[in-house]
Amino acid sequence: MTDTTDDGWPESYSDPRDRPHPNELRVTVETGADARAATLDTAAAVADGESAPAVVSFASVADLRTILTDRRIELLRTLVETDGAAASITALSETLDRDYRPVHDDVTLLADYGLLFIVEEGQSKRPYVPYERIHLDVELVGDASDEEPAPA
Repeated sequence: MTDTTDDGWPESYSDPRDRPHPNELRVTVETGADARAATLDTAAAVADGESAPAVVSFASVADLRTILTDRRIELLRTLVETDGAAASITALSETLDRDYRPVHDDVTLLADYGLLFIVEEGQSKRPYVPYERIHLDVELVGDASDEEPAPA
């Protein structure tokens, strides 16, 4: 049996920089059933040797907007532009010209949602985005119910 880290990865992948990652991260808004179906399709494609993006899904546009604020998108963009990593959260906060604490909180939240990784090197924590691009995929559709709309 292979020893695993607390996050389920084999010990050889304890550093997220050593893990295999696709070039693209897709951020979507999907129902649980749609996200499950998309995951099964992706798993089948990968099993057939095809490349597939990593996907992080939110249940609603409101949930996505709560997490992906303008400041957090700027943070992700900055990491993508700097080959995916900052020397530290302090260095990232200086690059963004923001206070350390809110940047630390943003990095922690984005890591909790799988939008970036944190590499621990001694006392330093390095925010890390392994993707060359992050694609926001939000589809807006009308209500599919048969109910009559409320009068204006």
